Amino acid sequence: ELVARPLLNLHWPQLAGVVQPLGGEYAARRSLLERLPFPVGYGVELGTLVDTLDLCGLDAIAQVDVGVRRHRHQDGQALGRMAAAILHTAQSRLPVPPGVIPIRPGITQFDRVPEGGFTPRHHAVDTVERPPLVTVPEYMAARRAA
Repeated sequence: ELVARPLLNLHWPQLAGVVQPLGGEYAARRSLLERLPFPVGYGVELGTLVDTLDLCGLDAIAQVDVGVRRHRHQDGQALGRMAAAILHTAQSRLPVPPGVIPIRPGITQFDRVPEGGFTPRHHAVDTVERPPLVTVPEYMAARRAA
């Protein structure tokens, strides 16, 4: 709600009606999944949703109510790192204005130290994306052989 919902409403308003964009459960035809890149880490759900919209249009997306799911709670810093990964995935799908230089992905967070004050810590954010499977020659060769 704090990251995905504002991003979708701002940049992909057609997806504003998706109730749980980061619900953790999704299904798709193999023929679609083979054509999508897959972000490593927490950006996978947002990436899959946005890429499906771009590739197939809104009519290709449906949702069902799977009931209530309970997830273990994360502390604020862990949620910050998750949010950074989701933001990076979204940003990588937006057009880059001319002259803009991409920055090193990650997030700087602060830990309180016993003596008083804070110490900064930089955390890397997963930015790797696996290519669409239909672009991997070994995968396609295996599919033809099957």
